[in-house]
Amino acid sequence: MTAPLAEERLTRILDLLARQGTVRTVALTEHLGISGATARRDLDVLAQRGLIRKVHGGAALASQDQRYSDRQQAEQGGKARLAQRVPALLQPGQTVYLDAGTTALQVAQALRRTPALTRTLRVVTHAIDVAYELNGECALYVVGGEIYGSTYSVTGPDALATVERYSYDIFLVGCTSIDPGRGLTNSNLVEAQQKAAIMRRAQRSLLIADHSKWGHAGFATFAALADVSAWITDCAPAEAKLAFGAVGAQVIEADSPARLERAVG
Repeated sequence: MTAPLAEERLTRILDLLARQGTVRTVALTEHLGISGATARRDLDVLAQRGLIRKVHGGAALASQDQRYSDRQQAEQGGKARLAQRVPALLQPGQTVYLDAGTTALQVAQALRRTPALTRTLRVVTHAIDVAYELNGECALYVVGGEIYGSTYSVTGPDALATVERYSYDIFLVGCTSIDPGRGLTNSNLVEAQQKAAIMRRAQRSLLIADHSKWGHAGFATFAALADVSAWITDCAPAEAKLAFGAVGAQVIEADSPARLERAVG
């Protein structure tokens, strides 16, 4: 059997991890027909790209180490600041799809603090904690399906079929990471597919993500930078502003002086 080429090997390792969650180095040597040294080098490359974490005797998907409680603590101040910018970008009467995740929860809390606007909105979400936060604050629709525990969100075939039945004025979309080449990525393939489906049904998609998401690539790409109208963040590196600007997307920074962002409303 001829050993696969380097990039093909990396793809096959990620596919194996997506199915199993973890993999041992010795199993890779047998599965791919390569030496232990080659397997270890491939794992080093994937770890440097932020796609996996190395464990004793093998590797696991990077997302396996990201508990929801841990993500709540990460960049908490930045998430809260960027969330405060979101209500000003919405218009009364809009149908808004609010994604799952810790940043989306901060956005839901910001919407609670702007009741005059929020009472006029129709909000759709597959996030359990977001739905709890907005219950009684707006016309609220919760997508049904399988609960994906690490994000308190609802995914799977039923959820995917539901989100594709509706249309949305605005999709407030989160992500695991943002890479200038690979675009917006997520650590979970099923959620990535769901995000892509919602984006296809939305008039505009606004990315809600703090600065730490820039410069990394997660497991599954669900959109290009050009697929969002704006990136709402706490602060953005200069290279990120150039990359988004090159595809016609705004970068709205919470840490910059407040201003009216009419183009995405």
